[in-house]
Amino acid sequence: MKKILPIILLCLVSLTLTQASNDTYQSKQKIKKINFGQSIFRKKLQRKCGFTASYWAQQHTKKEWESFQNKGAFKEEFVNMCPRGIKVVKDKWMEPLYLFATEYAKDTGNRPRC
Repeated sequence: MKKILPIILLCLVSLTLTQASNDTYQSKQKIKKINFGQSIFRKKLQRKCGFTASYWAQQHTKKEWESFQNKGAFKEEFVNMCPRGIKVVKDKWMEPLYLFATEYAKDTGNRPRC
């Protein structure tokens, strides 16, 4: 019994650390995608759209951006807001742009460092 208890505790601690490191990895990946979304907007779309990335993201609340994404209408909303940007934007950029928009939406209180 004395040998089993330390083994069980060691297993519990290792499971906790594994979960924490996995969560940290996922949050770092999300931050990279958010920064990539901002970078895409700043470098490729800002001149076409005529406004900054933060202005674009703050046109809707987080729930509104999420509803566009859930309905599959995120790209259409992007085109409505920036019609000239459709010539430049790629489908693979939609996820980073969506993550950027939800992170810096009107109701989040977050402001990008651009």
